[in-house]
Amino acid sequence: MPITYGKDVIFLAWEGNDEHLYVASSADGKSFNEKHELTNERSLKSTRPAVAYGKGRLFLAWTDREERINIISSPDGLNWANKHTIAETSHRKAAPALAFVGDRLYLAWTGRDHKNHVNITSFNVADDGELAEYGKTTIGEESSEDAGPALIGTSERVYLVWVGRDNHLNVIESRDGRTFENKRTLRESSPSTATPGLTFGDDYFYLSWIGHDDKLNVLTSTDAIEWSNKVTLNEKSTGTGVAGLAYGNGTLFLDWSGTDHKHHINILSFDVSAASGVLPEGQKIVLEEEEER
Repeated sequence: MPITYGKDVIFLAWEGNDEHLYVASSADGKSFNEKHELTNERSLKSTRPAVAYGKGRLFLAWTDREERINIISSPDGLNWANKHTIAETSHRKAAPALAFVGDRLYLAWTGRDHKNHVNITSFNVADDGELAEYGKTTIGEESSEDAGPALIGTSERVYLVWVGRDNHLNVIESRDGRTFENKRTLRESSPSTATPGLTFGDDYFYLSWIGHDDKLNVLTSTDAIEWSNKVTLNEKSTGTGVAGLAYGNGTLFLDWSGTDHKHHINILSFDVSAASGVLPEGQKIVLEEEEER
């Protein structure tokens, strides 16, 4: 997902109209610092990058023009190093997903095989951010070719969400990041071009997606099996967008690309510290930054 929380800071990433990658940060999700451009890196047009925070570093993943996924890291969101390019290629329209779980960094992406299986791999992370990759796992389920997966972890498990070929949302989990089980297909569905979001905090899972009416939706769960408290927001995203989620310090953050002609990035902040899984009213900001579409 293009938004993450770490070290009391919200980090947001996007691809600009010049196809360069940008990162900005905020202490509260309402006022963001000046954006930082990764001047030497360019993304495949119209594919949102992913970010994750762990081991004191911010990790950024994106699909390049050769349809390969790259990962780079930074201790501060300004100085970037240890770029790693995986050997596999990703579907050109599907955003990758990143999550830091335990002491490993996990990466998931939509494959280019004829059934568009979701793939996942993990990395050992050195103190300087250098990555050592484990073997890839391919989930034996068909995915939409244009929607990327979402990925999050708890202290015990890794959770993966994707849009199936029937447009329904699916959830699956793993104890080790290699063997996945307990697939659940939800009744909720999403356009085949839209990427869902997933996060976890204070004993609750939060799942977001873009509906067929382009409106944003959120569900909650205590176990990632039974989902409830559905909220359909009066906000619309582009049908090819990402409904990004992050959680930190009692606050849920939802980000998406607006439907205005410049596709400005929007962020809603929800104080869920006492919500018990029920989504309260949120506070919205619109960044001046334009996203490539």
